[in-house]
Amino acid sequence: MDSGVQDGAEAPPEGCARVEVSEGEQRPAGRWSVAEVVAWLAARRGAGGLAELAQEHALSGRVLLRLSEGTLRRVGVTPRRRRRELLRELLRLRLQQELEELLSVAGEPR
Repeated sequence: MDSGVQDGAEAPPEGCARVEVSEGEQRPAGRWSVAEVVAWLAARRGAGGLAELAQEHALSGRVLLRLSEGTLRRVGVTPRRRRRELLRELLRLRLQQELEELLSVAGEPR
């Protein structure tokens, strides 16, 4: 595996942040609590009322990573450009999650 991929795993790109669990420890998006999801969504431009919906429906990080354009449209995230921006950020989170899982299987340090 080339060093660019490993470097990306150690320093996730902007928008692909990990939530700090306790001092010095971070958790990938797939393990976020509802409160962490709500905070992440609230910080996103164009997320509409998604933060409130996440709280109302107890949306975890695992569910967040599975959101689709259709789901975002149904919950009122408009216009299409904003849905696309949010989906790009979600894709970054998904890719980071996959990379971390692959590095874990390969025995690479995070």
